[in-house]
Amino acid sequence: MSLADVVSTYAIPAVAAFVGLAALLRARDLLPGSRRDRQGLALALSGLAVGTTALVNPVYAALMRLTGVANIGEPIARSALMACAVGILGMVGHFAIRAGVSADVSDEGRRRWGWARRRRTWLAVAVLGLWICFALGPRGQQVQSYMVIFAEVPAVSVYTMVFIAFVGGAFAELLRLGWRMRATMAGHLATSGWLITFGAASGCLYVVLRVVGLGAVVADRSSVLSALAWPGAVLAAVASVLLVAGTLWLAAVARARATSDGLTAHAKSVRLYPLWRDLVRLRPSVALDPDPGPVREVLAVRTGAWRLYRRVIELLDAVRILGGRSVTVRQVAPAALASPKASDVEADRAASALAEVVVAESAGGPVPEKTIPVPPTAATVEQEVAWWTKVAHRYRVRRRQARRHVTDRRRGATP
Repeated sequence: MSLADVVSTYAIPAVAAFVGLAALLRARDLLPGSRRDRQGLALALSGLAVGTTALVNPVYAALMRLTGVANIGEPIARSALMACAVGILGMVGHFAIRAGVSADVSDEGRRRWGWARRRRTWLAVAVLGLWICFALGPRGQQVQSYMVIFAEVPAVSVYTMVFIAFVGGAFAELLRLGWRMRATMAGHLATSGWLITFGAASGCLYVVLRVVGLGAVVADRSSVLSALAWPGAVLAAVASVLLVAGTLWLAAVARARATSDGLTAHAKSVRLYPLWRDLVRLRPSVALDPDPGPVREVLAVRTGAWRLYRRVIELLDAVRILGGRSVTVRQVAPAALASPKASDVEADRAASALAEVVVAESAGGPVPEKTIPVPPTAATVEQEVAWWTKVAHRYRVRRRQARRHVTDRRRGATP
């Protein structure tokens, strides 16, 4: 199998499936009223998804059978890819304006009309010219590489030049904006600028190869155009992936951070569950939601942050009303809470006292007089979570020891 077959059989369908899923997730941003950058991203993803899907061999053939027009997938794909370029330009331009990278920030009118309307007007003109050239081109023969096989036909040459001129201008503008973003911004936005810069550079190389191929056709060297077809396809695929990755980078980083924070909160909530469950069984009134059970507790990943927030509140409420007069609550000194060793000692005291109180009340016996350390009122949420995590970790061991002690005492009291 040649490299061109590998690209058309595996690479393009893989890109189409990935981008298609992303386009479905962002489709609502195409509706009027959405933010300009989100509209640009949704348009870019939709255009790339349609463009790459239309070039997949089975879809390309199915479009011909459905419409009865040979190679109809070609102008559909090129029109969608040009829309993708406009969407990416819109989103990157929005970032550039907000960051002061673009010169358009000096004029409100240019910002409103120049960035959006001019590109959309040129897109409409280019798409119209593309379809006129396709209508005037060869008919009846279904081919996979339309712009290569029919390169010597004048209508197809104009068709190719319209597409190359439009995407070439888009890639040049993206290269300029990406380079300035990379040079003037830091952090994740700079990474986005690097990806956009490399993607635009790959796109510019693709345009250069296409121009060289057209020049070879004019010079009656059609074999050069065929030889440059698969490198051009690879460069186009690389440019599409890098540009979409660059525009998605900030959103992907934010989503990854939110996912990581959610998983961390879920794991901490699971660690607090045994202590929370025992206290809520003795004082059900402190719980906003009923006990989900150990299985649902582990599986409820999406609500981890909410459950952790409630657990910290409900644990402190349960401790305060746990034993009435038998149990006293003492706030840990802020200095002790900030010291790892002192905090560990206080957490162990709290776990031991809670274990003895819970075991005694669960067994129906008298509640021993205990002092339970709790975080100070000035503690932050992070400090409270860290504190209760330490207590819950030690509580399991102390509860087993307290149960064993009660069992041994009962056996010793039995004649």
